[in-house]
Parts: sequence; structure tokens; C-alpha cells
Amino acid sequence: MVSLRRLFWLRWALLSAQATMLLTCEALAGVILPYRPLLIIFALQTLFNLMTGLRLHLHSSDDAAPSDAELMGQLMVDLTALSAILFFTGGATNPFVSFYLPGLAIAAAILPWRMVMALALFALACYSVLLLEYVPLNLINPDNAVNYHLAGMWLNFVASAVMIAFFVARLSGVLRQRDAQLSQAQEQLLREARVEALNAQAAAVAHEIGTPLSTLAVIAGELRGDAEHRQHGATPVAGYLADLQTMEQQIELCKSILARLREDHATVAPQAIASWLPAFVERWQLRHPQAQLQASAAPAAAAQEIEPARVGQILTILLDNAARSQQGATPPLQLSIALESGTPHATLCFRVADHGGGIAPLLRQHLGEAPVASSHGGQGIGAYLAQSTALRMGGRLSWHDHAGGGTVAELRLPLAARAAAGA
Repeated sequence: MVSLRRLFWLRWALLSAQATMLLTCEALAGVILPYRPLLIIFALQTLFNLMTGLRLHLHSSDDAAPSDAELMGQLMVDLTALSAILFFTGGATNPFVSFYLPGLAIAAAILPWRMVMALALFALACYSVLLLEYVPLNLINPDNAVNYHLAGMWLNFVASAVMIAFFVARLSGVLRQRDAQLSQAQEQLLREARVEALNAQAAAVAHEIGTPLSTLAVIAGELRGDAEHRQHGATPVAGYLADLQTMEQQIELCKSILARLREDHATVAPQAIASWLPAFVERWQLRHPQAQLQASAAPAAAAQEIEPARVGQILTILLDNAARSQQGATPPLQLSIALESGTPHATLCFRVADHGGGIAPLLRQHLGEAPVASSHGGQGIGAYLAQSTALRMGGRLSWHDHAGGGTVAELRLPLAARAAAGA
């Protein structure tokens, strides 16, 4: 689409330059041109470019790109029109005969090499014919022919340089941008493939771990029953009653987490942050009874809706890492949610702050981009999964140093991208 659009506008520029030369050539250069055939050629070029504009509109409506054959046909028409103009204006003796080269340079930038070779052979054939058959230029003063030829060559060089610089250089920039987008898409596909592999592995582990958890639940229940029984009150197990109750609670929590894996998260309706946040904090505190968490949401953010499954998954990973980094430090973890409107789209910003030992700069560069080992024994898989989920939602994760020591993890989700993902 970009190539055809540039050909369309370049052809209008050439037609304007040709019309200007037709009107001023006799007065400025003393060359009498055959106006009638040239006007017919210009009219046909104008009609063809109007049809090209219609094709551009149809391609835009269908969101389709022109084929290589269509682009080759466009350039073939241009070379044919140039040959016809040169035929009536001196043939190979016209200094603008090298205008074939910019056309071939454009073809080389947008077409496969076989089509470029076909156009080059066509241009060579036209040039060869113009060596033998052409209408000589009618000069008012033939003695100035050499000067006119040199001036024409200078104008030809300027026009060719402008065409190549404008079209080929700009088109090369578009192609480089497209290559960069393709590379980014390939990286995204690779990331998603890794995430799918990890998800499949997690599903298999969840299936296998169900039986051991059920066994542990039975054993913990029996031990708690023995600890609570009056006849067994003097046995050593009675001293572990509180621990056994906590163990049962954690096992039930694990079983409830596994049960949630069976839910289809795609069908979970969005929830407002105000109603979702307290339940999320309560569930996380059950998993980390030794940690303290303070959560707050700004009024503007509390009214926004989120996807509870995916956002909850990301924040759970961030909070787990923060709790592991802080390792029982007295200051509570901080979870704050704000709505920022300084960007092109309003953005929800989730901040998780801890007072741990921080993240090494070298580790931070790769955190979330690939699984990496940390000083706390983790492998960085959670951060990698969280980053992948954030990218699929149109957002991104980042980590910064906390002013009071520790780390701040930020999840930013554009509202427009989040709405599109939920649609």
C-alpha cells in the first residue's frame, strides 16, 4: 500500500513538471515541441493516475495490499509513457533519456528481482529503439544545441537525485520499520510459545499435586483430631495444635487454588477495583500470614474495571516476590493503584513496594524478559510469566529502586488496550 501510494503522488509530481516544461520550453530553451501528441500522452497519464487513486481507495477499503504484479504494471506504464514522450522529443539525444534509471531504482526497491530484470530488459529495448527511431528536436537556434543539452543533463541529474532520495530512501525507511516490527512479532511469538509451554507444565503439575495434597489433608486432619482429643492431651502432638490448624488451612488454600485452575478465565466478567481489591488482599494474606499488606486505590482508579484473573495473577507474583525479598521485615508491603491521564491513553498503574534488599542492576535488566535466578532462590519464572501476561494485555512491568530502600514493581495497563482485550 505504501509503495503504490508513493507511486501515485510521484506521478502527479512528474506530470506537473512535464506540464511546466511543455509551457516554458519554447520560451526558455528555444525548443519547439510537438504539443498535440505530448498533450495526448499527458492526458492518458492523468487518466491512468486517477484510476490508480481509485485502486488505492479500494485497497484501503478492503485493508489489502497491492500485489507485485500490480506494482510492476504501474511501473511498466510509466516506462512506456516516458518512452513515448522521448520519442517525440529527440529520442536518445534527449538529455532526459536517463530517466529510465530512477524508474528501475524504484522497481529494485519494491519488486522481486525477476520482475526488476523484466522491467530492465523492457527499458533497454525502448532505449535501443529510441537510438534509431525518434522525432528530432526542433531548435530555434541549432548553434545552442550543446548548451541546451548540458542544461538538460543538469536538470535530469537534479530531478533523478530528488526522485531517488524521496522515494527510494523513504521506502527503505518503511522497509526497515517493517523488518523491526516483524522481528518484534517474532520475539512475541517466541515469548508466547514459552508461556504456553510453562502453562502446560503448570497444568500437569497441578494435576499431579492433587493427590499428595489430599493425602496431606487427611493426615493433618487426623493429627489435629488427636491433638484436640482429651484422652490424647498428654501426648506430644497436643503442643502442635495451632501449627496443625495452620497446616490444614494452608492445604485447603492450596486445594482452592488448584480448583480455580479449572475455571475458564476468559468467561470471568470484569470487576470494579473497589469490589475486587478487598477479596484479593484477603486471599493473599491467607497465603502469607506472616506478612503485612496495605492496599489502597485512588477514587478514580477504584471505579475502573479490570480482568480479575489476569491482573490478580500478575499482582500475586509481584507480591510474592516482594514478601520473599522483605523476609519478615517490619514495614508492611504497599499496594497502591492510581489512574494516570498524562499519556495518550489513560493508564492504570499498580505499584507494589517493599523494603527488602533491592534488585541488582544486572539482574533487573533481564527480569521479566527471561527466567533468571535470584539471590532469594527463585528462578524468575513468575516475573517472566507476569511480564508476558502484561504484554498480552497491552501493558508492561517495570522495576525501580524504592526511595526508602527496597524495590517498587509497577504494572501499567492502558485503559484502551485493556478494554480491547476484554472485548
